[in-house]
Amino acid sequence: MAAGWLLLFSLTLFHSLLLTRSSEGPFPSPTTIKSWVDKMQDDLVTLARTASGVDQLAKIYMKYSNLYTVEVNNARQLVEIAARDIEKLLSNRSKALVVRHTFIILIDRLGTQAKWQIKKINGLRNIPMHDAHECS
Repeated sequence: MAAGWLLLFSLTLFHSLLLTRSSEGPFPSPTTIKSWVDKMQDDLVTLARTASGVDQLAKIYMKYSNLYTVEVNNARQLVEIAARDIEKLLSNRSKALVVRHTFIILIDRLGTQAKWQIKKINGLRNIPMHDAHECS
């Protein structure tokens, strides 16, 4: 929040200096403008650092650096491992879907056979039966 006020103050100051100087005399010199731009740049960097919490992260890093290690990694190897893991997950999912589909077909066939056998036993009387699809 303080960073927002700092930015607002800097922009207001810059604007008022521009209007005051331009109404009293010639346009400010390049050196003056450069100093204003440098000041605004510093204020924006301060705003960005405050708003993003970079300084706080650096303090946390230094405070707890004894609790962890930072090691170099091989990005290509990490991507290859991730890709291999994703392929395994997709393969397992595909296999599970095939098993599920086969199981549904099997249940449907068993249900059809069971209906036929009940009709045969009861002298082909029409006994209402539930479809396997209604049970799922």
